[in-house]
Amino acid sequence: MSQPPSRIKLPGRFLRVGEQVPVDVYAKNGFLLLKKGHYVLTPEQRERLMDVAHGDVEEVAVRLERERLDRAAQREREAAASNPKNPLVEAGFMAGRLEAVLLHGLAVPGLAGRLEDMAEELIQLTQRFRDGMLASLFLLPVKSHSFRVATLLALLGRRQGMEPARLKSLVGAGLSMNVAISQLMNQLATQRQSMSLPQQEEMVAHPVLGSAILREAGVTDEHWHLLVQTHHEQDDGQGYPAGLHADEIHPDARLLGLVDLLCEQFYSDAALLPSQVMASLFRGELGLFPPALVSLLIKEMGIYPPGSFVRLASQEIAVVTHSGEKANQPRVAALRKVDGPPYADVLLRDSRQPAYRVVEPVAAATAAVKPAYLTRLWTSRLG
Repeated sequence: MSQPPSRIKLPGRFLRVGEQVPVDVYAKNGFLLLKKGHYVLTPEQRERLMDVAHGDVEEVAVRLERERLDRAAQREREAAASNPKNPLVEAGFMAGRLEAVLLHGLAVPGLAGRLEDMAEELIQLTQRFRDGMLASLFLLPVKSHSFRVATLLALLGRRQGMEPARLKSLVGAGLSMNVAISQLMNQLATQRQSMSLPQQEEMVAHPVLGSAILREAGVTDEHWHLLVQTHHEQDDGQGYPAGLHADEIHPDARLLGLVDLLCEQFYSDAALLPSQVMASLFRGELGLFPPALVSLLIKEMGIYPPGSFVRLASQEIAVVTHSGEKANQPRVAALRKVDGPPYADVLLRDSRQPAYRVVEPVAAATAAVKPAYLTRLWTSRLG
């Protein structure tokens, strides 16, 4: 013979006037008083129920646990609202994770899933913090070239209105295109002599080998593989590993290759100003690329991209924080007088005013401040 279900006195918050009861309400003797989902209609009814209302122990426990989880989730939301995400901080953390993942390759458990998750996370960050993520390209002291490439690809895909699955493939390829040469790239970063013949052979093979590593890791997205395999092909047939020509190269692979080259220019030893790199791209000095891709990049980066530095008519050095309505009128924060020490705090300036118009781009070194000093300029409470 089965045991009757155990009952427990109901908490008062389970019985509120005008609200549905969250569990079946019983008298102590087991008589059903009110079915779950029915309403407590009057204060008098509530008072009568308060004296006698019981509920099934297990059902009440489940409800209490759900309330506990809801309260915890609410506290997390409130904490996130009071401590908003900073895109530069988030980007720095992700760049470090990516560097570790690529360095260990197939030794990383669940490599494919981790790369897919990073691609999704990066796409979300660029959708929420467009200007902050652009700024991260120039201000973050991270080693990960692949992360910068993938960040810019995510921003460009957003501008194009790219279909989500295609964008994820593109960003994933940007993150993982160098998975086969992570150790080699670390060596080249400190190597003064030219690449040796074995290093050159490893470099030429890395698109195909990288795709093979990703396939072994569980990446099944064929567009992702195609982009990794062909991101060094060139329209004139002088690329590698297959020497494909223009019509044989997918436009996304050309975009990946262009962004790869552009980020190299931004961070080379003889680094030019971002505006100078973009001017070289426009003049065709960085190679032959489809005009539509060049135009796309120039529109996204602008004349003065967020994270770059400028001199104002007020003879102040400022950092660009956000793009403006006009390309030559970005939002800026003054950091110091040209011939003076850094300000104790940044001073927001309106570059639309003649007194604070942008005169010219300048090198980051002229700002004489550490990037960490600037990070908070992109903190957002709005998401």
